Amino acid sequence: MSEEIKESTVEISEVPVSESTPKDGSKITAIKSEAAAKTAAAVEQAESELIAALAKVTTAKIAAELAAEEEYRAIAAEIKTILTKTPTFTNQRKGEEIFRREMDEPEFFLAKKDRFPRPILSSDEQDELTRKVEIPTDNTPKYIPQHVLSPEFGGMSNYESGVGKFLEETKEKLRTLKKDPNTSKKDIIATQKELEYLESIYENYYIGMNVFRTAKGGRNKLRE
Repeated sequence: MSEEIKESTVEISEVPVSESTPKDGSKITAIKSEAAAKTAAAVEQAESELIAALAKVTTAKIAAELAAEEEYRAIAAEIKTILTKTPTFTNQRKGEEIFRREMDEPEFFLAKKDRFPRPILSSDEQDELTRKVEIPTDNTPKYIPQHVLSPEFGGMSNYESGVGKFLEETKEKLRTLKKDPNTSKKDIIATQKELEYLESIYENYYIGMNVFRTAKGGRNKLRE
């Protein structure tokens, strides 16, 4: 009896297992097909997004190339206009100012003779310069107290002769500036002011000293 009961239980337990197998297989296949469909949809969506991104990149690249080409054309046109313009600088040192000074000082380095650095002096040259400095020579002519001024000066003092020399040089400079067509008005006005200043100095000194010179006809005696 016990063996029959065992066999019956075994048969009963085996029957539902055999019946449940096809149901589980259909579920697995359904899950797999659903997962495959989702994967295919995701792949399709990714492909569509990739295509859209590539299209955006292509359009952006084309737009950047067009913008770069337009910028290049604008720069080329600007350079052409700059090259066609007349140069704003010259080598005449007339209207340009390299340094703006309040005291209206000249551009001393442009009129400099030794524009290149001089070589180092030798020991002999240094000794010679030292001797010249230590032993100065006086080239002033001797003073003759018979007149107010010595005849060697032609009736003029060193100060008056120096101012007169500067006056003649300034007049010559003004004449050359007026003849030069490239001269700026600023240079002419500055030279005229300098000339007026020198003339006033010369006249004031001449009038002041003339009182002493003409007291005994000193200037006339020297010139005779």
